[in-house]
Amino acid sequence: MATDLNRVILIGRLTRDPELRQTNTGTAYCRFSIANNKNYTVNGEKKEEVSFFNCVAWSGLADVIGKYFQKGKQIAIEGRLRQHTWEDQEGKKQSAVEVVVENFNFIGGNSGNQSGDFNESDAGTPSPSTPPIMDDDDTPF
Repeated sequence: MATDLNRVILIGRLTRDPELRQTNTGTAYCRFSIANNKNYTVNGEKKEEVSFFNCVAWSGLADVIGKYFQKGKQIAIEGRLRQHTWEDQEGKKQSAVEVVVENFNFIGGNSGNQSGDFNESDAGTPSPSTPPIMDDDDTPF
């Protein structure tokens, strides 16, 4: 049986502070949402389209995002889409799609330019050291 492809790469800004919590078994998870803007022009008029995406990170990724990110901070994420379905109290089927974060990168900066990649293999490390601070001369573009 063939394996399907489910990959998402987004850059955006957190719309609220991340919510860091633990499951009943003690596994850390972090929920947050990002806003992703697209600017375009129609008939000479500049327009902006904003999309909002709910995200969840687990284990070590959750710890780092919960510690180093807050509302307005820019983040690059890579992961997969996951759909939840459930019945509400009235018996109606409900559905939601979220991004399960598997990698992320510090980009932009409200409090200095930080850069660093973290992925699920870092999940065993609860909080890696603070990423190096880069100045404009270190930027590769």
